[in-house]
Amino acid sequence: MKAKHTILMIALGFAIGYLGTLTTILHRSEAGILVIIGTILKVVGILWLAFKIVSYEGFRKFMER
Repeated sequence: MKAKHTILMIALGFAIGYLGTLTTILHRSEAGILVIIGTILKVVGILWLAFKIVSYEGFRKFMER
């Protein structure tokens, strides 16, 4: 998975989380599921992006300076 896919996953998580919050305000029954899915996508995307950054060879060279 490329870094752009992880950024897209994070953005999708924010979008779904926003829709979940909006449906919570409207008192819809599927609001909780949308908020949970959005949160999971954000967490997985951020962790995967952190892994990609740490495992990048340029990051290792930068940290060894």
